[in-house]
Amino acid sequence: MDCSQVRDAFMSGKVLPKSEVQAHLDVCPHCAALFDNDAELGRSLAAQVAPALPFPEDLFGAIEASVGRETGLRAWLRSRPSTLRFQLLALCAVVLVGAGSMRYRPDLAAYPVARMVILLGAYFIAVLLALGKELSLAVRRGKVADYPALAAFGLGLPFLAAFAPATEASRLVGPQGALGCFLYGALFTLPLGILLWAFDRDDRPTLRTVCLSAAALGLSANLMLELHCPSGHPLHLLLGHASIGLAWLASWFVARRLSRA
Repeated sequence: MDCSQVRDAFMSGKVLPKSEVQAHLDVCPHCAALFDNDAELGRSLAAQVAPALPFPEDLFGAIEASVGRETGLRAWLRSRPSTLRFQLLALCAVVLVGAGSMRYRPDLAAYPVARMVILLGAYFIAVLLALGKELSLAVRRGKVADYPALAAFGLGLPFLAAFAPATEASRLVGPQGALGCFLYGALFTLPLGILLWAFDRDDRPTLRTVCLSAAALGLSANLMLELHCPSGHPLHLLLGHASIGLAWLASWFVARRLSRA
């Protein structure tokens, strides 16, 4: 077996005999790099060059350059197993939400139990689903029809919750302070956004990454502010709480366009 057969197998999706592949990988470091991390690099390169047939002659030089650039802290973080990256992101989200809501709302004792279980539970579960799907390589290589519903739910749920004040006391609080809540939520979710970028294995933010990241960050901020902010005024909640996810979505789109430029 030679390099061209390995290349053609990646391009066509053909499964090669395992013994022959291993024998070739033992003597060819270039092809061995293609099979690291469950053949992530080989599949990624094949997907990028497939529309540009014939096969480029300098591919292995590009592979070597790409592998050579994978140094430093972010390269180490990106190379961690998906399960570990998910656990660290989930832990970061829990810590940030807990820290941000330490100054809890004054009417928390009167907070309806049903609302807490349903709304905060939906926020938390949706955050975990968004983080899990973003880190899932299997879904990333497949169809994209699985994430728009989750992204729409994550971005839209806070807007629906804005019209359902938690307590009678919250109804009496006016719309003032929306900017403060917006900045507070954005600031506390910034470390999670940086960690999402550091853990993501896409060199360029994709639409999938943009939507799932914005949903996770927006829901994390709203989960925290639901426990922290005493206002139940719809305008305050729309401008200061629900808008955080959309702001993150716009920020990711800017970053995506800049990276492509």
